Amino acid sequence: MKCNCGATFTTGSTVKEISVEICSACHPLFTGTQKLIDTAGRVDKFNQRAAAAKRKQEEAAVRQAERDSKSVPVEA
Repeated sequence: MKCNCGATFTTGSTVKEISVEICSACHPLFTGTQKLIDTAGRVDKFNQRAAAAKRKQEEAAVRQAERDSKSVPVEA
């Protein structure tokens, strides 16, 4: 078995080579260190989607306010 950190282990498997992302040599639970693993940028993608949704809501509120202000009848 081979880990992304470079550690290798011998296992009793019928598969010739197994690759893993995290093993006991680099897992935060076993090492006592905290490290953020965000290989796909998921946090950044989520923040971008949340910001886009907020902008969209604000723009919709502005458009609705403009429509409401135009539809108010003016009495002379």
